[in-house]
Amino acid sequence: MTDKEPVLLTVLIESVTRRWSVAGVTPDGRGVPLMCTEPGDFDAVVGQTLDEQASYLRHRLSGVLQRGCDRLWGRQMKPRHIVFVADEPLRRSHPDLTQRVADHFVEWMTSPPVAFFVCTGGWSGDAELTLDAVAGELDPSDQDCLTTALPTLIKKLDDRQAWEFAASKPPA
Repeated sequence: MTDKEPVLLTVLIESVTRRWSVAGVTPDGRGVPLMCTEPGDFDAVVGQTLDEQASYLRHRLSGVLQRGCDRLWGRQMKPRHIVFVADEPLRRSHPDLTQRVADHFVEWMTSPPVAFFVCTGGWSGDAELTLDAVAGELDPSDQDCLTTALPTLIKKLDDRQAWEFAASKPPA
């Protein structure tokens, strides 16, 4: 059995389009696109209560983590840390939703550990990305790898050839 390369399993959350993407980030800061959805994947949270929104996203993002782990494994990689990065706090949802979901994953996922960030200023433009920690921690060297890989991953979000597209589930 070959050794798997430990990477950051990174979930990108686009609040504006309400979709997710999952990628690996290698120790040298290379982003490996894995899977994403079409815009509107989180539309079911709009208009729901905080508890309903949090429950929906906890379940949806748990599935994203499973899919990401499966795709990493097939590439001879394994997660050493899980990182969520949102372009901004989740739009058209309860103002406490981002914090509640971040706290949930950091509290319940201990191996590998979880960190949840929001990008100050979003993902648009050529400005350097600034990550604000919402919950959890990432050591400085891993954060450097993440900030090295993020601009390339973000630019690839619209490249349909770079990602495997996941079918969105119809709203329940």
